[in-house]
Amino acid sequence: MESPQLHCILNSNNVACSFAVVASFLAFLSCLAFLVLDTQETHIADTRFKTAFQLLDLILADIPGLPGIPGPPK
Repeated sequence: MESPQLHCILNSNNVACSFAVVASFLAFLSCLAFLVLDTQETHIADTRFKTAFQLLDLILADIPGLPGIPGPPK
């Protein structure tokens, strides 16, 4: 019979589970930040920030080996 308490399945290593939770939370926050910046892109007046944001968005969207939607065609 299984215990009702949650336990880590990553080799019973709590640090590994904590790292996975923190990494996924940071990924979620970065997705929210890019979503907000994408919606406000027409209102951004600073061209340096706009260029840096677009480059970072393009680089992060096209990281090979990550699952999900593929990046732009090469």
